[in-house]
Amino acid sequence: MLDLELHCHTRYSPDSLVKLPDLIEYARKVGIHRLAITDHREIEGALLAQQMAPDLIIVGEEAMTKQGELLCYFITELIPDDLTLEEAIDRVHDQGGICGPPHPLDPRRSGIGLENLLEYAPKFDFIETFNARTRDTSKNDEADYIAQRLDLPRICTSDAHTLQEVGISRTRIREYTSPQDFVAALREAELIPNYSSLMVNVSSRIAAIAHGLGFDRR
Repeated sequence: MLDLELHCHTRYSPDSLVKLPDLIEYARKVGIHRLAITDHREIEGALLAQQMAPDLIIVGEEAMTKQGELLCYFITELIPDDLTLEEAIDRVHDQGGICGPPHPLDPRRSGIGLENLLEYAPKFDFIETFNARTRDTSKNDEADYIAQRLDLPRICTSDAHTLQEVGISRTRIREYTSPQDFVAALREAELIPNYSSLMVNVSSRIAAIAHGLGFDRR
């Protein structure tokens, strides 16, 4: 079985300072077998990390669409942020990748919301139904209920912006042979949820300030 961290940020995101070598080392230390790097509107860091650890890294992106954010996996080209949700989904699938909405019902972040979740459900490959940074736990519960009613695979993630968050929540699946088989494996996944500390939000604020002041040097 494989333990997956499917929502993780690095210093290539504007709200994280995590360096790629440190992330790879820490993920292995805490028993993560596949790590999806999903930086905001960026895949440069994920592509570099995949070169460093091809057995570990899934190239991903947390893309921003006109209706909200979209988690994208197994992509090779950036999904730009001037697209509709439908256009972004189609671009991911045209690359042979898979995608689904993160924290879809969380009003404090850029979730796609209930209306879009239901409208585009036939095009999604999965739904993130547990996000460790979602503070209103009922929003995770609602997303989980909807995913099960829609018969869509569910994922459980840490949404890690610091090293200490990596792997606190996991999705555990069997071995897979392709992105499509990955989706099939998600249908039988074991979800291992744990909420992160409120202090991680402070860390993200500090990281954003550091980026803004130019203290981050890749």
